[in-house]
Amino acid sequence: MDADYHAASNGWALRAQFEEICHVAVQNEISALLGADQAQRTYGGQYGDLLRWMIQAALEYALANNIEPHHFEDDVLRDGLSIVGALRYAFINDPSNRSPNFLDHGNPIDLIKADKVPRIDRMSLECVVGDYLALPYRSQAMDRVLVRGLIAAETYAFGDEMLNEKTFGLFPARSPMKQTHVLLGYLRGQFTSGIVFGGIAVLGFGLSSGTIISEGAAAWIAGICLSLFLFFVATSTLALPYLWFNQAKARRRVRDLLATMTTLYNEQRSDGPISAYYVRERANDASRQGVVWPAPLFAILDDIISRTGRY
Repeated sequence: MDADYHAASNGWALRAQFEEICHVAVQNEISALLGADQAQRTYGGQYGDLLRWMIQAALEYALANNIEPHHFEDDVLRDGLSIVGALRYAFINDPSNRSPNFLDHGNPIDLIKADKVPRIDRMSLECVVGDYLALPYRSQAMDRVLVRGLIAAETYAFGDEMLNEKTFGLFPARSPMKQTHVLLGYLRGQFTSGIVFGGIAVLGFGLSSGTIISEGAAAWIAGICLSLFLFFVATSTLALPYLWFNQAKARRRVRDLLATMTTLYNEQRSDGPISAYYVRERANDASRQGVVWPAPLFAILDDIISRTGRY
């Protein structure tokens, strides 16, 4: 009985020691971000929450594997803290921005339409996923943030490209949503053709009045211009329904893809458990429609599925 009691006491003492190490480490990280005074008055927002969840996972791993306190502090804990810092960096790469909240909770479509797309360093985010999967422990909170962040990265990138594309000079827009409507382009084309061919015909008659060319030649020029104008009108008119249909189809496809991606992103806001099987199935469906998700999204989902299947 005494041996069991002493063993339990030693276990509690070791846990208390580890918890103190974790508490100090979190406070140091928050102080480094917000300053010592501010760190005493705040919980640390998303950054602080994620730090605590990660070190809790590290603590449980260390206790279960009889890791020495100095090894825990120098290696196990440090790796987890650095991943949280790198994750924040992927969303906020601005030294002057000291906000502890880095993953926006707004509606992606509203932010994209307002041209206020959050900055996400996709390469850094993907590297964070790789470093996290290399850890010997996991945190459901980190699982959720990474899945949501990867979905957000592609959603915002695609939406910004489609809805906020910037064009220069005469270069046409690549996005179907930013291209000139086919009907307007058709009318502009007819007007331009009329100006060009009409101008050439008028010039021909002007030259004939000055005896530079004969009236017969001017009439031939006018006839050719009229024929070419009618030819262009006929061909563009015949092509109009086809081009109109294709443009409408392309725009509808963009809207459908954005709706699919935004819905999947918004579903990650649930406070309850989320099925990784469901998210992977939805992500696969979107991929078949043409969405190019970051490859680490499937890696993290597969890792979750291999454990509990939820996060």
